[in-house]
This record gives sequence, C-alpha cells and structure tokens, in this order.
Amino acid sequence: MTDSLSEIRDLLEKAHRVLLVSHVMPDGDTLGSALGLAWALRQRGLEVRLSCADTVPKPLRFMPGSQDYALRSRTDEEVIFVIDSSDLERIGHVYDAAAFAAVPVVNIDHHVTNLCFGNINWVEPKAATAELILELVRYLGIPLDARIATCLLTGLVTDTQCFRTHSTTADSLRAAGTLMDAGASLAAIVRAVFNHRSLPMLRLWGQALSNIQCSGGVLWTEISQDMLHRVGADEEASRGLANFLGTLDDAPVSVVLRELKGGLVDVSLRSSADVDVSKVALAFGGGGHAQAAGCLVKGTLAEVREHLLAALRQVLSAREPAGEPLATPKGPSGSL
Repeated sequence: MTDSLSEIRDLLEKAHRVLLVSHVMPDGDTLGSALGLAWALRQRGLEVRLSCADTVPKPLRFMPGSQDYALRSRTDEEVIFVIDSSDLERIGHVYDAAAFAAVPVVNIDHHVTNLCFGNINWVEPKAATAELILELVRYLGIPLDARIATCLLTGLVTDTQCFRTHSTTADSLRAAGTLMDAGASLAAIVRAVFNHRSLPMLRLWGQALSNIQCSGGVLWTEISQDMLHRVGADEEASRGLANFLGTLDDAPVSVVLRELKGGLVDVSLRSSADVDVSKVALAFGGGGHAQAAGCLVKGTLAEVREHLLAALRQVLSAREPAGEPLATPKGPSGSL
C-alpha cells in the first residue's frame, strides 16, 4: 500500500495534466471517487479532465463537477488514472491502446477480480474505492473541502448501500465521519441517490418482479428492450433492482438480466455470504465482489440466461453436500 501511494505521489509531482477515467454504466463509486480526486488534484494546480463512455445517471448529477464528464481519451495528459474498474474492457470506448501505452496508467480499485492492468496497481478490498481515494488525498497532504467530501461520501454511501453491506467496516464508518466533518451531508446524499423513483421505474420493476423465476437455487428476472418501451422507461430505471432482489430469502443467488442495444446483455449477480459469484462474472468477462458482481455478455437474453444459469448451478452444486441447509440468508452485499 505504502509503495503504491509513494509511486503515485512521485508521478503526480512530475505531472501537469491528468486524465481520470470512470467505468461504463457508471455508479456512485466510480464517479464520486474520480470527482473527489479531480477536485483534490486541482488544489495542487494540476489540469484534470474526466472521461466516461456513458453519461452520468440523473440521481448522481448533484455531485459538483459531474457536468465535466465526457467521452474522451488521452490527448496531452502525462498520467491516466482508471478509477474503480477491474479491467480495461470495463471502461469501454475510452480505451485506446496506443494512447494508454504512451503514459503511465494508475489503476485504483477495490474489486477482488481486478486484473492489475496498470503500471501502478493500487488494489485493496475496501468497501468502496472512495475509501482509497480518501487515503490518497490525505497522504498527499491535500486539505479536504466540502466538494471533495461530498463526492467521496457519495461513493462510499452508494457502494455500501448506506453502510449495510458485508464489506462495510469500522474503517468505512470512520471515513464517513471524516467526510461529514469536512462538509459532506449524508442526509442530502441519501435523499438524492435513494429517495427518487419515477412512475416508469415503478412500472418496470412491477413487470420485472412479476416475471421472477426460481430454480436450482437461483432466482432471476429479465428486462427486455420491449419492456422498457412499453412502460416508457430508460435504461437507468432498472438501477437498484439487483440489490433489491439480493434481499430475498428464496434462493442463495439472484440475477437480473438486462437486454441492451447492440446484442449485449448486462448481468447483475447477488449472493449469500457463502456463494462467490465474482468467479462466475469473471468467467463471463466481468468481475466485482464475492457477493455482488456483474458482466456484459454478447448474445440474446435466452442464450445468456442458459449459459449463465448453468454456470451458477455448477457453483452451487460444488458449494455444499446435498441435503445440508443453506448457511446464510442473502443480505446486502458490496455494490459494483
């Protein structure tokens, strides 16, 4: 850890311009961590640009600086930071092999499936990448202000589902206290992120919940493009559904399969504490946490469902001798 921090500090001391990259379908942790770092580095006089292949979701646009995101790759930046991404495929069209090979790439992440693709890889299994960014900011001696704190607390709150996940530690709570002392409002963040639902979202969830199926220890539902069109919902409307299914006791594994444009299916996996779904996600080109993982898979809903359910049942069959009860009911787990 100390070596990674000192290496990052040495890079930044020589740099003038930095590119910060968040992953596709961005969540509060990748955005909040990158924005918090951006505001901190600007205090040091660095020129910082923010990049993401997808737009910032509406519930997260309250974070200061979120409007600065755009799909951009490196131009004249001397360092690239990839934030909260377990592999380079996860950053989508931002990745340019030649541009990324030209300068040092710093990989900062908390996912256990991280492939350590950077020149510097600071990967620790924290509750959120925001915890690591807070540690970096303090190591660099940069004073926390309300903007930095708000962004980082958003990352921590969203990835722990308000401090309810298995990955939440005493350090996570201490970090939250530090950020609140610096001016971040926990109540305002929770209100912005969790307390807004649209009518199309409720209609979409209603259809998805009515179509739930359960077999072989796996509970799943699907969201098609046709469902989105019928209820007038956008793709953001399915956010949070996987975490909701993860609270159900009927099966140790729950899955949301979401059809995207371009022949892709977004898969969100949640599991009980004794089932590691990150290995399944990794096998399908994704990653994440032991109890909360995901992947993007090429194919139709039916094709992806068939292959994915077979892989999950294989994991479940190898997990315990037949006839033994389930060890632990599902509860909130680390978010992606």
